[in-house]
Amino acid sequence: MVAAVLAAFAGPAVTGVAQAAPGPEVFSWGAGDAGQLGSGGTGDRWSPGPVMGLHRGEVRKISAGGTGSGESFAVAQLENGTVRAWGHGSSGQLGTGSRNDRGTPDSVNGLRDVSDVAAGGAHALAISKGRVWAWGDNGDGQLGNNRTGDDSTVPVRVPSVFMARQVAAGCDFSLALMEDGTVWSWGSGARGQLGTGDRNSHSVPQEVKGLKHIAEIAAGCHHGVARTEDGAVWTWGDNLTGQLGDGTGKGSSDEPVKARWLRDIRKITAGADHSFAIRNDDTVYGWGENRDGQLLEADQSDDTGVSRTNRNTPVAIDALEGARDLAAGRGHDLAILDDKVVAWGANTEGQLGDGTARARFAPVTAARGDFHHVAASLAGNTSYAY
Repeated sequence: MVAAVLAAFAGPAVTGVAQAAPGPEVFSWGAGDAGQLGSGGTGDRWSPGPVMGLHRGEVRKISAGGTGSGESFAVAQLENGTVRAWGHGSSGQLGTGSRNDRGTPDSVNGLRDVSDVAAGGAHALAISKGRVWAWGDNGDGQLGNNRTGDDSTVPVRVPSVFMARQVAAGCDFSLALMEDGTVWSWGSGARGQLGTGDRNSHSVPQEVKGLKHIAEIAAGCHHGVARTEDGAVWTWGDNLTGQLGDGTGKGSSDEPVKARWLRDIRKITAGADHSFAIRNDDTVYGWGENRDGQLLEADQSDDTGVSRTNRNTPVAIDALEGARDLAAGRGHDLAILDDKVVAWGANTEGQLGDGTARARFAPVTAARGDFHHVAASLAGNTSYAY
């Protein structure tokens, strides 16, 4: 009986329903409960379809947030320096001045000259001329405005931050990378995700302990990741599924630890409870949560007997070598390989885009075309390609 159930959901190894991408639209698929597909409705999509009113040429970055499918939302940084948002809005995370959900992209109030955006659990961040703006949920101080418990439906300034060049947002905390290569954090620190050496929450930015010469940051649901200029990777926060990659079994770390075996890394990506790193030689490594096949190990029902276990040290993922971009969600992931958008992992709401509800433990093709980037909801089941 168990074998039959596994077989029903495993599906073939590298097959899929390839979807054409005939125009320059931004595409989305998967869960649509809160309007996060940008399709104008709230139904799920089992194959890619357009986000209304957005075209690839005008979108510089999409960041997708939420703590579940019913709470997911997305923000898009446009080439003209403005920001649009859509999806769930009850905490003001769309930045439109209301708490209503939006089924199509709407302008975030007052933002101009934006150089980066990030969507978290129920809040979002943006950089404009080196200054960080935040909006949405502030229950743990994640807006960084020296207040706690009062949400904001419009962007508010994060004080004392003047020279930021990248932002990242977790489920309940925020990160900013400064021009001097240091990293600052604010919000919940209960799982060590602020990296300050304690587990206190902070409503104003604090420096992450011991990080210097940082070139890139990423945030999972409750953990942070940083890449140094020379290609090393540091992590901090929750470690229950091995998402720190340091080879330990401890539950969390409140200051940065070095991920094992990683060198010459040029790009990092964090999902809810797992992470990926791309080396200069185009090889890909992953670590952390693996129960839904996030790390592309063999199906536990096949002849090899390999089980899908969490990994507390990075493992090489041969199937992703040469990936031009990666996106990590909670139980599913995306990559661009050659002219294809591929997906794998959990698929309960069509988030793999292959027209089925089968979980996949090898990449399946979701879309073909001239896509350069992918995004996945932080802790939800929605996918984007642009």
